[in-house]
Amino acid sequence: MTRFRRLIPALVPAVAVFLLAACGTPAGVDKDLTDDWTMLDAAKIPSPPVNKCYNTSVSYFAHDTTTIFSFTAVEACTSAHASETFFVGELTGSAATGSTPPKGAALNDAWQKCAKEAESFLGGDYHDGRLAMLVLAPSAAHWAAGARYFRCDLAEVASDGNKPVSRNSSLKDGLRGDKPIALTCMQETYEADGKTWLDYNVSSCTNVHNMEYVGTYTSGERAFPTNSEERRAAMRPGCEALGAKYLNMSTSTLVNHQQLGIGFWLVDEEAWLRGDRAARCYAMLFDKLTTTKSVKNLGSGKV
Repeated sequence: MTRFRRLIPALVPAVAVFLLAACGTPAGVDKDLTDDWTMLDAAKIPSPPVNKCYNTSVSYFAHDTTTIFSFTAVEACTSAHASETFFVGELTGSAATGSTPPKGAALNDAWQKCAKEAESFLGGDYHDGRLAMLVLAPSAAHWAAGARYFRCDLAEVASDGNKPVSRNSSLKDGLRGDKPIALTCMQETYEADGKTWLDYNVSSCTNVHNMEYVGTYTSGERAFPTNSEERRAAMRPGCEALGAKYLNMSTSTLVNHQQLGIGFWLVDEEAWLRGDRAARCYAMLFDKLTTTKSVKNLGSGKV
């Protein structure tokens, strides 16, 4: 054992010499390990997927407070869900250069693109359906990391109050053919005083109802009307013209009609600033009258 221990130190130098020799620099190599590597690209936030569906945490969709954090992805659009992503685009120009995610007028181009893509997806103007269209910018954290996408979602809603409706199928082609998602007839609901219009419940036109959708009027360029007088001045004439055409009567006949008139539901201010200057227009029966048929082409007749 003593002789074996003495052999170990003697062998170490030889092994070290061999290792050093094996690590010699090959021809053409400069021994600088840092200058010949391509730098990796910075990590990029991926854009959201298209044709993806989501549940939501909100009780109604308000354009100024609904964000990507309002949604949780579901496994498939055949599962219960509230919204569906039908298009994803990239923000450009001034909308992409701010220090924070864009809102209001900065999302005008994005809203216009979403509206165009929605029409192709649905087969008609989304305003004609029981629908809310949502234009979602990146979160502040994603924005700081370089994300510049915008996400376009459609959601079925119970009324113009934008309360989400749970569904288990895609909205694609919902305004084609028999138009299963189209606005038709509805029954008003009122405040506790029984007089002030609160909302409506969707109804078949062959069931008892007192409202019927006649079309959507879009205002020209103007500031958001902030009080009832401004809203009437901005939207009522356009809605009355649509109503008169739908009812097949003159505007003067409609204005002086004893059984029905025209009401409208205006978008919120954030949607207006983005470019959605629309009001959905309704023929509405007076004095709690109801009907079980459509008033389309009513003409000179009575309800």
